Amino acid sequence: MSDAESLFRVEGDFFVPNEAAGNPWGELTAGGPVAGLIAHAVEQANDDPDLFVARLTVDLMRPVPRVPLTVDVRPLRTGKRLQVVQAGLHIDGKLHTNATAHLLRRSDLDGSGPDAVVPFAGPEGLEDRTLLPPELELRWGVHDLMQVRWIADQSATGTSRAWMRMPLPLLAGEPLSPLSHVAILADAISAASPVGELFGPWINTDVSLHLHREMRGEWLGVEVQREVQPTGIGTAHALLYDAEGPLGTAQEAVMVNQLG
Repeated sequence: MSDAESLFRVEGDFFVPNEAAGNPWGELTAGGPVAGLIAHAVEQANDDPDLFVARLTVDLMRPVPRVPLTVDVRPLRTGKRLQVVQAGLHIDGKLHTNATAHLLRRSDLDGSGPDAVVPFAGPEGLEDRTLLPPELELRWGVHDLMQVRWIADQSATGTSRAWMRMPLPLLAGEPLSPLSHVAILADAISAASPVGELFGPWINTDVSLHLHREMRGEWLGVEVQREVQPTGIGTAHALLYDAEGPLGTAQEAVMVNQLG
């Protein structure tokens, strides 16, 4: 895939997923690019620079094929300090992805606030590796394009730490916004949290972000913990950082298919 390629292209009133936006499980669009496109639509609908998207929850209700699609945004609440909007991704008039966002008004507070500490090294000086374990032999789409620098190897238990970066823009000719960048990468926290030898493929059914500031720079640091029960249902939770310190959290509901 060319480095000049974008995740989506614009054709008239439609967004069309490029090959780079795909996932390894068929002719589908991965959840990260979907979340990134939703984030872009929410930002485009906001005309007040003092309102910050502090919460974005993207419900991945149906698989999104790589076909022309539309995204619309409508207000649920308009206010001076809090606005709530709903965004929907549609294909042929059918809702495939639903999202809500809370936009909060920024303010300047006295005092230094909490210490801005990143509890692990990097991203400089770390080796570029892949997101998915090599033994899965899934090398295609956005999961393969994503740049990952691991602090700790993936394991069945404990905590995974890594720096991640998306090298492609969401749309050709437009810089990738911090919110879209975080949304695209945050979808990968389920892939960065393997669940052991007894389980096979797992998928997340949402991407939920809680942020208190914009990401600065090109690398997102994630500290991921996961919990999967014998029911095959679990959660992935990540603390999010950039090189300057913490910026929020990401959560996902995870569904696991047992092998054998």
